[in-house]
Amino acid sequence: MSAHDLGADQNGSKGRAISHISTQLVALPLEEPIKHPFMGARTQKATLIVQVHTADGAVGFGYASIESVRLVRAVQGIITELEPALKGQDATRRNFLFERMWNMTVDLLHDGATNLALSAIDIALWDLAGKLAGMPLWRLLGGYRDEVPAYASWALWRHHDSARLEIDAAKIVEQGYKGMKLRMGSRPYAEDMARARLVRETVGPDINIMVDALWSMTAIEAVKIARGLGELGYTWLEEPVREGDFAGLAKVRAEQALPIAAGERISRLAQIETLVPSIDHAILDVAHLGGITPWLKAANAIEGHNLPLSAHSHAHVHMHLLAAVRCGAWIEFMPWLDAIFVDPPTPKNGMLKLGEKPGLGLELNHAAIERYTVK
Repeated sequence: MSAHDLGADQNGSKGRAISHISTQLVALPLEEPIKHPFMGARTQKATLIVQVHTADGAVGFGYASIESVRLVRAVQGIITELEPALKGQDATRRNFLFERMWNMTVDLLHDGATNLALSAIDIALWDLAGKLAGMPLWRLLGGYRDEVPAYASWALWRHHDSARLEIDAAKIVEQGYKGMKLRMGSRPYAEDMARARLVRETVGPDINIMVDALWSMTAIEAVKIARGLGELGYTWLEEPVREGDFAGLAKVRAEQALPIAAGERISRLAQIETLVPSIDHAILDVAHLGGITPWLKAANAIEGHNLPLSAHSHAHVHMHLLAAVRCGAWIEFMPWLDAIFVDPPTPKNGMLKLGEKPGLGLELNHAAIERYTVK
């Protein structure tokens, strides 16, 4: 018997056996384009809705979401390829199923579309686990807290002028948020710092302001920006240097001018130990890591180093994960997927309250899904 088949249950537990996996591709339009320095104008969230069905009729929900319909179709193709190997298996055996999916996709490498596909299925399996247990996922995973702080991350873009920054920052505070994110890094230092100063003056000293530099700086440039932001009382500087440049990240952190946050592009557990010495605050993405199963292992490693852990995007999944672990910190909130849910969780006074509905607690809005389906 090979390692691939070790522990396999060919028939599964009859009622819990996976009968099939369904997918549906939707394109959700953004309210206005987001201008990216090298990806052009983002106008939509192409989202693949993934549902794992069991023989007894239970259904778990997961998804994969990026900007391009064509790229999401690549994720859909991987899931279609994985489905035959998962059918008939016990849906509650998540570790075994994850290992089976991992082994089957080794030739694709475990980054990008592969991890998005694994994640969509794995999230659905965990949603299903909560439903079978009759418990919300945050309780099933440990239930450390029943609410998590959320910061507004759908505004304050690099292409917005100063007047727009001032208006949007004030609106976010009026909505009750205690934190917000400002993107920086595409302008000269003096101009970027003027914008940072404007936002701070607009919201006052008690609001957390996170800066995301989107991998746009050298270590020297990032040190200079960190010092300036530190003087303004900013919360962290996120992803300041080129992705994968852990040495550069460590140089910026060594200055201790401002907490350095990074990690959203980590796609393998082995990378966590390289990341940790370079940061003050970890930011992980459940989709980039390949699902909740590896995310939990990564969170344990982060907690072992006594670092705070925040989330990149995917608020309606990450809220359960960060609520479950001691080191959980901030949720990055964007309402871009709300249209596909009935009464989705929404921050109130800057906090996302965890509910008692089983699993992820999300109900799909089938009328909206049909309206936005890519034919």
